[in-house]
Amino acid sequence: MTDLVAVRQQDRKKLTRRLYPGINARITGPFLLIIILVAGIGVFIVTRLVAGSLQERFNNQLLDSARAASNSIVDVERKQLAALRLMVFTEGVEDAIPQDEMEDLDRWLRPIAANAGLDDVIVFNTTGQGVLRLTSTGTGYVRPEAPNVGDWPGVQGVLLTGPDELGDKHIDIQHGENDVGPLFYISAPVRDENDDIVGGISVGMRFDRLAVEVSAQSLSAVVFYNSDGTVLGNTFRLVPAELLTLTPERADEVVKRLDDDSPVEELTLNGTPYQVMYAPFYLRSQRVGLLAVGLPTNFIVDRISTSRDSFSLLFSILFLGIAMLGLLTARSITRPVSRLVDATRAIRDGDLSRRVGLSTPDELGELATSFDHMTNQLVARNAEIETLYLQQLEETAQREAVLTSIGDAVIIQEQDGNMMLLNDGAADLMRLVRPDMDAFQRMMRLVNQPETLDQPTMVELAESYFSVLATPVQLPSEDVLGYVIVFRDITALVEAEKLKDELILQMSHELRTPLTAARGYVDLVKMMDSSTDSGVASRVGSSGADSSGNGSSSSGSYVQGALDSLTILERMINQVIDVSAIISNRFAINLSRFNLAELLASCVQQWENPADRRELELALSLPSNEMWIEGDEYHLTQVVDHLIRNAYSYTLPGGSIHVYAALRNGQAMIYVTDTGVGIPPDELPHVFDRMYRGSSAEAGPTDARGLGLGLFFARHIIEAHRGTIMLDSKLDYGTVVTIELPVHHA
Repeated sequence: MTDLVAVRQQDRKKLTRRLYPGINARITGPFLLIIILVAGIGVFIVTRLVAGSLQERFNNQLLDSARAASNSIVDVERKQLAALRLMVFTEGVEDAIPQDEMEDLDRWLRPIAANAGLDDVIVFNTTGQGVLRLTSTGTGYVRPEAPNVGDWPGVQGVLLTGPDELGDKHIDIQHGENDVGPLFYISAPVRDENDDIVGGISVGMRFDRLAVEVSAQSLSAVVFYNSDGTVLGNTFRLVPAELLTLTPERADEVVKRLDDDSPVEELTLNGTPYQVMYAPFYLRSQRVGLLAVGLPTNFIVDRISTSRDSFSLLFSILFLGIAMLGLLTARSITRPVSRLVDATRAIRDGDLSRRVGLSTPDELGELATSFDHMTNQLVARNAEIETLYLQQLEETAQREAVLTSIGDAVIIQEQDGNMMLLNDGAADLMRLVRPDMDAFQRMMRLVNQPETLDQPTMVELAESYFSVLATPVQLPSEDVLGYVIVFRDITALVEAEKLKDELILQMSHELRTPLTAARGYVDLVKMMDSSTDSGVASRVGSSGADSSGNGSSSSGSYVQGALDSLTILERMINQVIDVSAIISNRFAINLSRFNLAELLASCVQQWENPADRRELELALSLPSNEMWIEGDEYHLTQVVDHLIRNAYSYTLPGGSIHVYAALRNGQAMIYVTDTGVGIPPDELPHVFDRMYRGSSAEAGPTDARGLGLGLFFARHIIEAHRGTIMLDSKLDYGTVVTIELPVHHA
């Protein structure tokens, strides 16, 4: 089945290769396609340019027609205003209107209306009631019943509103009677000699006649629209008004576009294509609707078709000539390429002796020469690679032998976290740790974060202790390729350290028993010596006191020195015992509620006499409020005593030691300051380390050498009380130790 699938795949590849066009077709094909595209685009662009030029001329003509139409409307409006002004100021009209003297008004106004070619004249009184109406029949004027025009907005403006910023003339658009189309009226007031309005006159003109006059002036078809898109009048022949009517939405859209430009749209009316340009329709400088001018576009389409045919023929001839030239050029290119293809196929099949051998002085000749040179280099590199491969195999075998011989567990990890290589020790460690899921997860966390293992880190895995260290493998450019992670078994060292700590603890306990007895005997000797001195002094009297007193004083100083040394030794042993308990996690504190101020006062009091003998100023400052805390009074006393002892040991005569306390933010603050020799800055980070003894241990005026456990012990005591301890020091200026403990509220 697998062989059948492979055969089908081979057949499919052969068919694809056979159907895939050769380089000749791929060169000439796109070339011809580009020529076709260029020819088509050229015909299109030239045709569009011709069409664009014609269209631009047409648009200019359309714009000129719109301007001429607007000017014609202004002329008609000016003629009507002139006739209206003549009627208003005709003598006797202001007296005839209140008297309803129709005959006089007819005799005076008819000639003016006929001369101006007005379609309708209405004379009305102050209530808007018509007094006289003259309506044109085309050959003369008839006098129908005058209507009441008091509800016309323009008439109301004349009678009630009065003049506005445009004057005292007002406009109305009204539909005529007896199938007469819409008319526009211009109304003006008639005033008497006292300048009081006695009535008014409205002169009207039919929109269809206005459209004819405007069309004659603009040499275009004209349509007048009301503000809601209805047709008021037009000059499109044999076109019903319904085809020209705009919907209110379309009318609003056109009005909005008039703010930016003059919109143009294409219409086909009775089979004739038109382009129509819209413009605002103004009467008395007020926009009352829309004006549309249209021109037929038949001649543009005919000119575009003629231009397209001519340029198509021209580009077809050019295409044939260029196509022949392209085919000849493509063949001159494909012959050298075919030789290159034959040479590459031979080299692909393993014949490295095959060369192109083409030396034409062009890019293809240079390509063939470069290919032959590359083939020669390939032969040489193959030989080098084979040699390097054998060397690499040998070096790999050597590295694996070295890695296998290492007793520690070694893991080589790539930069992306993949374990590339494990030696036998690492494999054994993985098998040992895997059953313990917690230990296995700890080991994996270390392995997945090698950048954190730049220093040896101790970890407990499967009841054994390991020191883990990761070393990055870097290129000369400092790019990290991976890490070498070493797990070194230090279980024996850890057990030996535990045994040492246990031995020290046991020895300290054993030493404390005879030390306590020796101190008791020395205290007893001191007491007996004091009793003997008192008895001898009472019997001998003052005359023999010199010799006895000197001997007693000498022996008493020896006893006191022994007692002081035993006290120091006892304190050191107690420190060792306490620190050993801390290390072995067997240390505990006994909490009780006590006044911290009393503890500080007691500690300072014990050091007053030694400070006086050393000429040191020892001061204590306490807050006015009591400082009640919950803690281990015994161990906190040890901490304060040790801090005062350090200050005493490293302060020269004439210096000062100051202990003061304060309450801040619910915390008890203890400060122990001195003017001693200070601590170098490089030693400050280590002062709380176990067994650390800085250079200042040799600088005190007394024997200040200790075990280096006091501050280590103090830090653990304070932290066990959920407090903090800090030390700041400056060489030759002194030291400040700050303790912060939580206050206990009853």
